[in-house]
Amino acid sequence: MPSRAPKKIECIARGLAVRDGRVLLCRNIEHDLAYLPGGHVDPGETAAEALAREFTEECGLSVRVGAFLLANEHIFTQQGKPRHEWNVVFHVEHSGGAWPETVTSLESDLAFEWCEVAVLPEANFVPAPLLAWLLAGGPDAISEPADAWVSHREPD
Repeated sequence: MPSRAPKKIECIARGLAVRDGRVLLCRNIEHDLAYLPGGHVDPGETAAEALAREFTEECGLSVRVGAFLLANEHIFTQQGKPRHEWNVVFHVEHSGGAWPETVTSLESDLAFEWCEVAVLPEANFVPAPLLAWLLAGGPDAISEPADAWVSHREPD
């Protein structure tokens, strides 16, 4: 185990929403990082419940959480602090039918945008293994059940 191991493992439910071939991104404005929308799973809550709750809290949209797509274990350092995340990715659909063209954030530190997969590298998308998975075809890149688990440790 590394000398500066994280104090906890964070479980984060994330949703892959697609509209006209573009992926919905959540952007942390302060840190200029983009990632799939979602958030932390609370104790006693399923990952699917957490994902639906986070969409409602962050952008006021009701979603249907669909198929499990990928689990990504990510060990990294952020602002000098060791972190360990399990990102659980699901397909999501807007409960109201088609996704809106504009998704408005209800939180001042977040913004939402639709992005072509090919330009995700310029969007400062994290974590890197999820970016690689999306660039490789996302759900279409999974040929075996083992392909749905991606573990990545960034060097200290």
